[in-house]
Amino acid sequence: MCIINVAPNVIVMMKYTGRLFLLMFFSVAFVHAFAQKEKPVVQTPSTDSLMAAAMAMYNGKTDMARYEANEKFIQLLKKDLRDETSFDYVFDSIRILSVIYPDDRKFKVFSWNLPLSNFKNENYGLMMVFSEKSHNYKVIELRDVSNDIVNPEKEILKKGLWYGAVYYQLIEKKVEGKKVYTIIGWHPTNGLYQQKVIDVITFDRNDEPVFGKLMFRGKGFTSSKRIVFRYSDKVAMKLRFEQATYNIVKKKENKKYNKRINQNNDERLRSEKKKTIVKTKTEDMIVFDMLYPSRAELEGQYQYYYPLSETGNGFYFEDGRWIHRTLEPEEDTILVKPLNNGLIPN
Repeated sequence: MCIINVAPNVIVMMKYTGRLFLLMFFSVAFVHAFAQKEKPVVQTPSTDSLMAAAMAMYNGKTDMARYEANEKFIQLLKKDLRDETSFDYVFDSIRILSVIYPDDRKFKVFSWNLPLSNFKNENYGLMMVFSEKSHNYKVIELRDVSNDIVNPEKEILKKGLWYGAVYYQLIEKKVEGKKVYTIIGWHPTNGLYQQKVIDVITFDRNDEPVFGKLMFRGKGFTSSKRIVFRYSDKVAMKLRFEQATYNIVKKKENKKYNKRINQNNDERLRSEKKKTIVKTKTEDMIVFDMLYPSRAELEGQYQYYYPLSETGNGFYFEDGRWIHRTLEPEEDTILVKPLNNGLIPN
C-alpha cells in the first residue's frame, strides 16, 4: 500500500481545482450542445461565380453582354439549387438577389432584375417547391409576362408564368384550412414608370405554383386577383406589411327633450349633445400610399402618378380576405413598427 502525505493547504487547493475543472467541463459541454443545435451557415457553392456574373449583369457595356451574364447567372443558380441540401444555402453575399421563403419551408423564391439601356429593366426568377409526391424540392424557372397581359389584376397565372417583381416581403396565412402566401414586390422602371405589386401564391394538386387569387375587398379592389401600383420612377411609394396603431373616432349625438314641458316631443327644447368615442387598435396591415395623377387630364399616364393624398390606406386580413381600410388623417394616427424582413426599394 502506498501512502501519500498531503499538507492541508494542498488539499484545499485540490478541492478548489476539482470544482473549477467540473465547472469548465460542464461549460464546454453546454457550449458544444448549443453549437450542435445551431445549423452552420453554408454559402451556396457557386457564390464567387454568381457574384462575378452579377457584376457583369450590372456593368456590361452592351445589353448583349448583360444578357449573356444573366444566362450564366441562371445556370449557376440552377446547378446549386439541384443539391439536396440547397434549401439551407445562404445567398446574402449576392447583393442583387432577393430570397424569400415562408416558415413552413414549402418554397423559396429567388428574384432579381436585369438593368438594360434606356433605363429599362427585366425581371427574372427561380422557385424551389417541395413536392409532396417525391418528397424533394423541384426547381421551377419563372417567366415574366408583365408586358404581355393587358389587365394583370384579372389574371390567374400558372405553368411558370409570373408577373415579375423583386420580392421583399412574404405573409403566410390560412384560408379554409389551406396555406395562402401573399408576396409584396417591386417591379423596376420600364423607362417611364415603376410598379409595386401585391400578389398571392397558392399551389395546385401537383405542387405547381399558381399566382393570383380573388381575395381582395374594398372599393376599386374587389375584383382584383393581385394589386398593381404604377407610379413615376422619380418618387418613392410606401408599400409594406407593418404593425399599425391607429385611432377609430366615432361621434355620437344624444338628442334630449324636456318631456314635462313638451310632452309631444315635437320641438327640441335643449341643444343636442355630441359624444366622441375614440378606440385605439393595433394590427398587422399592408400599408400603402394611394396614387393619383398630378393633373386630372393625365389620368392613365402613370409616369405622372404620385402619392399626393395625405390619407393613409391599408389592407387588414379578416375571414380569408384582404380588406381595404382608409385611415383618415383627421381621425386616425398611424404609428409604424417595421418588421424588418426583406429589401426596401424606393
